[in-house]
Amino acid sequence: MENKQQISLKKRAVPGLLRIVITAILLIGICFPLFSKKIEGVIKNVNFKSIDTARILLKETNRYFFSAKDGTFEITVPDEYEIVHLVFQNNFYYSTTLRVKMDREIKKIEVLMIPKEHLREELTVTALSEEEKSISVPMAESVVSELEIKEKIAENLVETLQNSPGVHFIGSGGFSVTPSIRGLARRRVLLLANGTRLTSDRRAGTSASFIAPELIRRIEVVRSSSSVIYGSDAIGGVVQLFTGPELGREDYGKSSLNLNYSAINEKVSSGFTFVQKAGKFNIYTGFQAAAAGNYSAPGEEILNSGYSNYCGVFNLSYYSEQRDLLFGYLGGYSKDVGKPTRDNIPGKFTTVPREINHTVNLQFREKSIIKKGTLAFQFYLNPTRYALEKTDSGKGSRDFSETTARNFGIKINLDKTISSTLSYRVGIEQYSRTNVDIENTTRASELDPVFTSLPLQNGRRSDTGLYFTFDYSGLPGFDFFGGARYTFFSLKTEMDGAPRELQANSPSAFLGVTKKIGKSVSLFVNLGRAYRTPSLSEAFYSGLTGRRYVIANPNLKAEKSFNIDSGVKFFSSKVFLGLYLFSYRVDDMIERYRTGEDFYTHDNIDRGTIRGAEIELQLFPLQNLEIFGNYIYYRGRSGTGDTPLNDIPAPRLLLGGKLMIDKFWCELNYLHSFEKSDPGPAEVINDVYHLLDLKAGYYFSANFFLYLKASNLLNESYYANPDPDIPAGKRLDFSAGINFYF
Repeated sequence: MENKQQISLKKRAVPGLLRIVITAILLIGICFPLFSKKIEGVIKNVNFKSIDTARILLKETNRYFFSAKDGTFEITVPDEYEIVHLVFQNNFYYSTTLRVKMDREIKKIEVLMIPKEHLREELTVTALSEEEKSISVPMAESVVSELEIKEKIAENLVETLQNSPGVHFIGSGGFSVTPSIRGLARRRVLLLANGTRLTSDRRAGTSASFIAPELIRRIEVVRSSSSVIYGSDAIGGVVQLFTGPELGREDYGKSSLNLNYSAINEKVSSGFTFVQKAGKFNIYTGFQAAAAGNYSAPGEEILNSGYSNYCGVFNLSYYSEQRDLLFGYLGGYSKDVGKPTRDNIPGKFTTVPREINHTVNLQFREKSIIKKGTLAFQFYLNPTRYALEKTDSGKGSRDFSETTARNFGIKINLDKTISSTLSYRVGIEQYSRTNVDIENTTRASELDPVFTSLPLQNGRRSDTGLYFTFDYSGLPGFDFFGGARYTFFSLKTEMDGAPRELQANSPSAFLGVTKKIGKSVSLFVNLGRAYRTPSLSEAFYSGLTGRRYVIANPNLKAEKSFNIDSGVKFFSSKVFLGLYLFSYRVDDMIERYRTGEDFYTHDNIDRGTIRGAEIELQLFPLQNLEIFGNYIYYRGRSGTGDTPLNDIPAPRLLLGGKLMIDKFWCELNYLHSFEKSDPGPAEVINDVYHLLDLKAGYYFSANFFLYLKASNLLNESYYANPDPDIPAGKRLDFSAGINFYF
């Protein structure tokens, strides 16, 4: 009996002991984190946007953690470790290793990750006037990010785009040059800033040099006909700049200070941005000032190439689930902007004493005006003033011209989603250019009297467009985007005191088809019918221009084009490859001709044809190495014969590589421009040239960046295009820039 009781007690004791052990283990498990350390933080990129779902390796324990969609994370560190190493990984960013000293129980950190600039993964707004993944866009397009813009330490818009495929420039060089796309320039490329049309009083077209690159947050380029969406002047494509967050976006980044310096012309550029959030309101403002002297080419100083420029931006926005509001201002003042020439004669020069641009922009969007429908409204006002002065001290002559104008636009559109595969947009747009006056003052010599004239007075331009676009993806693997526009336009002015008028109507249409093959390949083809209205100055202005003198042609007709564009895009996490073929036919193309040593005019040719091919590549063979490049070949001819067209760039090859080592990066670019052996009627033959540039930088922290650049390392003498007036390019140059964020 006693033995049975002992056995029974032992049986009861064993479960009791197990309960004690299990309880102890649970208590240890519960209490262990109390004796552990924690790391809490947030992961952002250098544009201060949170990185979605990064993988984090704690090397000491070989354990992985993951950040949340807003970039936040929390890591438990065993109490025994005083120092740990964290490895942050994401497919679209360079891996970052961070050494963390655990000097308290909860360590809070901010992690900076550098993007690989795999731009094809970014959203594109410009292409279809709505957000769309690049692989779905039925056209060739590219994006220059805020990070790329800062790394370039560029002087103007064109320099920020100089390595983008298909983008070149025209103009006589210096600070004010005009972008061209696929050989189409001179008002055939539409420039937009925050959705507003930029209009320049320069005869070569809009340059937008007054907008400081330091204040540009992103640039989007569409290399295709876009008249359906944007109207006249988009016959060759669209360049859109964003100087602040877009309508409905909450992310405004951080406040910042910057300072840039270039040795070749002693250029100094400095400015700031300031960001403040208050509930549903956001304020973003910035200012940039730049001044530069003459630059040097190999063996000579390029006279009259200096400038001063001041630019400011202000955005006040409100966002909610029902509606978005944005009030924006963008302004620039340039003075003493030199327009250097190939002659480089000390006493003979042209200068822009002042150029003033102000743009006020009001945008409103009601998100539920009807079921699954959004109503958007935009109004902008853009007064401009542009002065030009030409001096010849040998003759004692002085010519002065000043153009003033008021530009404004109104756009109303309704977006309606029918289903998950079908949506449409219908809208009306009015663009007007009014009160255009050009006053010229001429003095033939110091002994001659001063003559004042008004060759163009009370000029008015009106474009009224009705348009409809649709997006349909109901067929598996296919995406259709198309639309039509009908525009009524008129030009009116007084030409040397006599009234002049030009009126016409123009239809345009576009249809693009994208075929997706898997997740990484898309084929596209698009057909477009576009148009361009002659400008007031092309048709009705005779007088002084930046290069020489122009003679008006009031009989100019509007250009109409038929465009075919096709291509294939392939990308994965390590490769992007784009191959494009296009053919543009421009009927009644407006061409520029020289009529004498100092005079030129414009006239219609029966037809101009431009055909070409483009290749662009991005490759990531190693985790921290990027290889990239592009190649273009264009051929432009008059349809009435085999006469070459103006502004068609020579074939060009760009190759480059970027290496990232922790927070240090360096990039080497090589540009080979082939001979331009078939110049247009107002051009000359241009020789082969090579450019080798080196850029580098260091991200000391999430708040302090350093950029360095060495341009034209071969110190080669060259002319960037076949314009007979363009000066020689810059010799070997060194630049530096710093950015501090707070």
